[in-house]
Amino acid sequence: MSIIQFIGNNCKNCYKCIRNCEIKAIKCVDGQARVIEEECVLCGKCTLVCPQNAKKIFSDLENVQALLEAKRKVYVSLAPSYISAFPGVSFGQISAAIKQLGFIGVEETAIGATEVSREFASMLARKKMKNVITTCCPTVNLLVEKNYPSLIPYMAPIVAPATAHAKMLRNIYGNRVKVVFIGPCISKKHEAQRGGAIHSVLLFDELREWFAREGIRLDTPDSEAAEMHGTLSRLYPVPGGIIRTIPATSRAGYHTVAVDGLGRCISILDSLRDHDLEGYFLEMSACAGSCMEGPGMQKNSTPFIHAKTLLLGTVSKKTETPKPFTENTHPDLSARYNHTRVRQGTPTEEDLAEIFHEIGKYTDADMLNCGACGYNTCRDKAIAVYHGKADLHMCLPHLREKAESMSNLILDNTPNAIFVADKNLDILEYNKTAQRIFGLTAERTIGLPLAFIMDVPAFHELKDNNGQKVEIYTTFHDEERHLSLDMSIVSTTLGNDFIIIAKDISREEKNRTEIEKIRRETIETTQRVIDKQMRVAQEIASLLGETTGETKAALTKLKKSITAEEVSL
Repeated sequence: MSIIQFIGNNCKNCYKCIRNCEIKAIKCVDGQARVIEEECVLCGKCTLVCPQNAKKIFSDLENVQALLEAKRKVYVSLAPSYISAFPGVSFGQISAAIKQLGFIGVEETAIGATEVSREFASMLARKKMKNVITTCCPTVNLLVEKNYPSLIPYMAPIVAPATAHAKMLRNIYGNRVKVVFIGPCISKKHEAQRGGAIHSVLLFDELREWFAREGIRLDTPDSEAAEMHGTLSRLYPVPGGIIRTIPATSRAGYHTVAVDGLGRCISILDSLRDHDLEGYFLEMSACAGSCMEGPGMQKNSTPFIHAKTLLLGTVSKKTETPKPFTENTHPDLSARYNHTRVRQGTPTEEDLAEIFHEIGKYTDADMLNCGACGYNTCRDKAIAVYHGKADLHMCLPHLREKAESMSNLILDNTPNAIFVADKNLDILEYNKTAQRIFGLTAERTIGLPLAFIMDVPAFHELKDNNGQKVEIYTTFHDEERHLSLDMSIVSTTLGNDFIIIAKDISREEKNRTEIEKIRRETIETTQRVIDKQMRVAQEIASLLGETTGETKAALTKLKKSITAEEVSL
């Protein structure tokens, strides 16, 4: 199960996690950022900076609750930085609250830290290591193992305090008990998976939410609290705290340096690798402010200076409870660290040049090194592309230039006149077609009201009190210029500007007028033909009437004549 999990639907192509990842253990796949597990050191920064909550930390809460429901004996190893997550709450009070959840016992992880410091002191006194890197921070351990194989011999061969305390608890209460570490560190989850002594890890944020769901208050102390007596080890969560727990006589001969913050750790490790340094005892913590500001308690953390003051108070406090049994046990705390990452090949200059050319970078001037893609330099980004970690086109200046070029190409070749106007309909910009149709020049046009060029709706018609997009369609006629335009006025979704698109329909309008003229002439001609035909028909009818009368009279006369002749015979 991945410790840092990816929620694809939430990722919005912002590259913020890549920009903030010190070791670039994030790759871009199909426009979305994903953690590269084999390179990740679990600092948790990507989970903190993601604005869309596209990454979440795997939770052991259900596993822990299942143990408790099964009535298993489960002990808690509580990190001393609880003082920052729960300011003003004593160990006795938080112990009582945790036991209400079903845990059988609660002890401080600092008990294990005491044993680790004892091991450090013994190792330093022998002076057999050229340099010593503390191994109390699992993220630093992963950083060295994955990225600095030549420095692995400098890693103290000792487990971290949480694992040490878990071993001590199991020594006292038996190997069948389960140990749950509660603290601010997500890389402890990897430590638990790797070491086996710790069963599960919960973060302070998870514990606080669990208390809230169960309605558990933190105001009643535990009458049977097992508070530690060797309180000096409570200094472990603050920068320099480990060094202060080791007697000066033991670390004599070593330069002691406390480093907090992953970036500073990387810088120190680079120096240790690249220069022949000797005699350094390096206390290293990946989190700025060390464990007092870990990623697992960001929802309600205490300002560092205040939290440190509270912690120092617990160091000087005299313990009144009986001494925990675990403070009397000394298990084997030895550890072995190894190189765990396969190094990738190095691209040639020709490989990088080919990548650069694909995104329009040919000269040094093209290398803006803006960091918008998440990488400090264009070269770093090209190397990431070569290794398949970055998308070739996640270069924002290149995308913007490409978009502007495409936009200009479309605008310059569209047959429509396009204007951009501000909220007062003063001209901000226009394309070549508008310049040609209206005969414009930039010197005398930019900044002038659009109404100087064409009739537009009154400004009040363009306002939308509901904040919705405005769309108006109208027709514009300019008899002087012999222009007819179909015009669309649309408000932009960003800002208060307007886009005016004018389609020249002068030719269509002229054709329509000519067709209308021909239609009228055709109708008139048709009517004249009809009228003439009617007159001809009437004249023919009249002539036929006269001829028929004369014929009838002649025939009648002939008939009478024939009839008279027959009578006489």
